[in-house]
Amino acid sequence: MATESQINLFDNESDTAMYKHKLTLEKIRNELINFGLTKSQAKVFIYLGKYGSKTASEIAKALQLPRTETYHLVNSLQNMGLVVAELSHPTKYTAMDMKEAVSTLVKQEQERIDVLADKEESLSQLWKEIPFFAVETDESKSEKMQLLHGTGPIINKIKEMVSSSAEDFRIYGSVSDLLRMYHSDVFDWIENTPTDLKIVASPVNKTPEFLSDMDSSKIKALPSESENKCFIINDKKEVLIFMRNATHPTRQTFAWWSDSETLVDLMISLFDLSWEKGESLY
Repeated sequence: MATESQINLFDNESDTAMYKHKLTLEKIRNELINFGLTKSQAKVFIYLGKYGSKTASEIAKALQLPRTETYHLVNSLQNMGLVVAELSHPTKYTAMDMKEAVSTLVKQEQERIDVLADKEESLSQLWKEIPFFAVETDESKSEKMQLLHGTGPIINKIKEMVSSSAEDFRIYGSVSDLLRMYHSDVFDWIENTPTDLKIVASPVNKTPEFLSDMDSSKIKALPSESENKCFIINDKKEVLIFMRNATHPTRQTFAWWSDSETLVDLMISLFDLSWEKGESLY
């Protein structure tokens, strides 16, 4: 009967002692999946962690998994360093402590990143040794676009744009957007390039200290009832438009990058018009 109470660990209909912790269990499972475990691996690890040492047969029965698959799961978890096998017959499996397991996963991921970083130069060199076989003509050139989710990828794209900028770099955004860029060192990157910076801040109720330290000729303020607009133009070749900027209630930014000539020209016209209508910030 004890085994029956352990069946369907994540089942909504379960009456087990674990049921009241269902949401917490699902959150832990999802985090383990983010670390690279499969859904089934995460369930097995959680089951062993909370019910103690079990044989493969007991795991299969409790989680309603095929026995063959269960053996594959515990073996893969052993290879990941998250489960250990006891010297008993039949073999019992025990999960590592959660803190130790996470530490193991972090170390493995860091080692993978380090190996990839070490191979960056050699892979790039090997790639260059292979010729490019497509012949690009004016007719074959295509305009590109890229969707970017989250602050990290967006800031990385801005850094790429800054590094390739040679003439002018135009930023239109709210104080919150400009502050986020300031703390991400965007303006420091721009200072180290030959490009000419122009900023339209909209709206501006009070001049932030970090803007006061910048060249006033490069900044203008534009009155507006909305603070959800933000876009960046690099030279006359690419644009980054925020669909969700730093003022969005979720704080989860979402942007759209493109090198579309038509779109870039359109956004340049919008920026230039805003610049003409803007007023000196100080």
